[in-house]
Amino acid sequence: MNHCLYKKIGWLGVVLLMAGGCKKFVTVSQPQNTVTTEVLFANEAQAASSLAGLYSQMMLPNGNVWSDGGTAVYTGLSSDEMVSRFGIQNPLTYAFESSQLTSTNTQSSTLFWGPLYKDVYVANAIIEGAGAASAVQLSDSARHQLIGEAKFIRAFCYFYLTNLFGDVPLVLSTDFNKTNLLGRTAQAAVYTQIVSDLKDAEGLLGPYYSVSGGERIRPNKWAVIALEARVSLYQKDWKDADDQASALIGNTLFSLVSNLNTVFAKNSTESIWQMIPNVVKLPFSPDDILDFLPQLSWSAYPPSQTAIFLIPSFYSQYSLIFTPNYYLSPSMGKAFEPNDQRRAAWADYTPTPSAAPWNGDTLWWPKKYTQGLQNVAPAQYYTVLRLAEQYLIRAEARVWEGNTTGALADLNAIRARAGLPPSTASSSDDLLAAIAQERRVELFAEWGHRYLDLKRTGKASAVLGAIPAKTPWHDYQLLYPIPQTELATDPNLSQNQGY
Repeated sequence: MNHCLYKKIGWLGVVLLMAGGCKKFVTVSQPQNTVTTEVLFANEAQAASSLAGLYSQMMLPNGNVWSDGGTAVYTGLSSDEMVSRFGIQNPLTYAFESSQLTSTNTQSSTLFWGPLYKDVYVANAIIEGAGAASAVQLSDSARHQLIGEAKFIRAFCYFYLTNLFGDVPLVLSTDFNKTNLLGRTAQAAVYTQIVSDLKDAEGLLGPYYSVSGGERIRPNKWAVIALEARVSLYQKDWKDADDQASALIGNTLFSLVSNLNTVFAKNSTESIWQMIPNVVKLPFSPDDILDFLPQLSWSAYPPSQTAIFLIPSFYSQYSLIFTPNYYLSPSMGKAFEPNDQRRAAWADYTPTPSAAPWNGDTLWWPKKYTQGLQNVAPAQYYTVLRLAEQYLIRAEARVWEGNTTGALADLNAIRARAGLPPSTASSSDDLLAAIAQERRVELFAEWGHRYLDLKRTGKASAVLGAIPAKTPWHDYQLLYPIPQTELATDPNLSQNQGY
């Protein structure tokens, strides 16, 4: 593993890691063991600050790391969901869009591998520190809360690490001597650890949001169960996926929001876990705002003011002010059924001239998150887990369990909220196809669902291999390459096949 991320530095180093970058991280000298208990775990309030620092780190102000928009953008480009307006002019980004990543692409390292392992390190440090603190410093309830949340975050990080990179080093300690030269752990064993961490977290965390003042900004027992349901689905454990999703759907804390415009509002009853945007960001919103919203929205102006821009010469000069950095692919923009209210509420559009090379195509872009003002309390938090996914998890699991009636009911609950008629699917194959379609239009531009769904269902090569920008297609491209910087510092690491 990269020395910069895993040098044994103790708790003082963890605090500095949260406040700064890698340079500070490696220059901290090794403290005595008493630093753990006397400094960071001197009392419960100070111990809780370590956890707050981890969540703040996950929503960094420089943005676009995996947990603050990066997953939505780059897995969207890797799938058939997103297009970059920069095209080949930005080779680092276009490598995702064309599925031509190399081990030297710094984006996969600095947006995914590095930040994910950085978050794992801090979670490990919290688990160790809280476990070692005395009863005088931490009550059992405080200790359980810290360890439970840290194990949940560690499981959450490893879910994305193994789904993006395959077999990955399984780092469960802050001890540099144990983590320095780790090899890769088989994905099955990584999943075993994810399940173990989630089971531990489920037993340690309470079922309410009182620890965060009623806001849904820290994972509780239900957030754990929601992630367990997703993991069970990915592992084809249909009964557990059904049971876990049912626990969420049957809980009065959660309900589908009828108004699509408020699904992503802070503390929405549909949200299971959200994160607060970093207060120093401009705008004070998730990075989706910077990635997916243009400077000006075409639909906000009457045709009398925008008609001139459809003249090709004007469009060539000014189209960028109406075009976001990343927008929906043509197939994604057309994936919505007529009258699907999700496209009206969660997407917006920019028309193009009828002349070549635009040919009158409409560019659709996500607007699940709207503009926020710096240092003004946001109306939306970044939603990580929400109830609609649980309906779709249970629907899919029920098909495989032979409960097509129950599966159809769950599918139709999501469709009804979107203003669509009940599905006519009846056979198992038709139901699975309908659920996959519903996941596509319900969860677009959220946390890599489309990319990971294509991979786990075995449809990725057929779908992605048909995209001209991604040809010639090879199956090895379904995993990101291990960063060359990691291979250079750890002789026990090996590269994914094909790279």
